[in-house]
Amino acid sequence: MNTTSASMMLQKWGGIAFFGLAATFIVSAGVYLTGNLRDPLGPFLYDLADFLAGPVWAASLVIAVLALRERIGERASNRMTLAFLISLLAAGAMVGVACIRAANRHYHLIHPELNLESSSTVLTVWTTLVAGVTATGFHFLGWALVLIGSAAWTSRRLPPVLCLLYFIAGGASLFVYLDPNLEGMAAFFIVVVSIWQGILLLLNAPVLEKRIPESDTN
Repeated sequence: MNTTSASMMLQKWGGIAFFGLAATFIVSAGVYLTGNLRDPLGPFLYDLADFLAGPVWAASLVIAVLALRERIGERASNRMTLAFLISLLAAGAMVGVACIRAANRHYHLIHPELNLESSSTVLTVWTTLVAGVTATGFHFLGWALVLIGSAAWTSRRLPPVLCLLYFIAGGASLFVYLDPNLEGMAAFFIVVVSIWQGILLLLNAPVLEKRIPESDTN
């Protein structure tokens, strides 16, 4: 496989990864908000939500950013490399959240005699821990999205409106740790960005070219 074919294949996988990223937000949020652990399929659905919101979300993000790094290329190589490294931190945090959720839930199910769901101390510690690690993941994701938006804007490798959406999604994500209510707003814009970006990568949409100095690779 030559370099061009490998690049095109990575773009296709990146498009699929962006759609996967959008799907994980929608499906996992639906389960967490409406699921009932006492239903026969409750534990399975919650396990599925954790798998989607953790490992699948993480893998999708890393592949997606890697594909964008290839698309933008040398026009903003330093920023895209930094965005990729930060996306690894975001991915690790979200996998950590999924592990915490799953471990806590299964411990409760295995030891019903402890009646842990009625313990205010346990619920407070668990909620604080999950919220804190989730906010950490969103914060790292926010920096990655802002860097991507900046790199795409200056290199003109993505539509200007899409770059603006990257900034909005990234800005909201950055401050989830200060205001948890921003999580819903951040997730909404990330889904919008992911679907639009996924379409562009799958269709291998042409990019706007411009001549830049060789030194402009920040």
